Amino acid sequence: MSADSDKDPIQRPASSSAEKRTRLNAGRIALILIGTVGVVAFVLYATIVLYGLLKGT
Repeated sequence: MSADSDKDPIQRPASSSAEKRTRLNAGRIALILIGTVGVVAFVLYATIVLYGLLKGT
């Protein structure tokens, strides 16, 4: 019975605090990267639009 519970992820004991911190840090890094890419894309878009407006007049 003990061998079955070792393989079952539902029965596995909770993660340690170090593992939880590592996952939180990874999530924060992912959010920062996504946000940075979004900001860079927006700035590039705004630059192209402004350049088009100025060049069109």
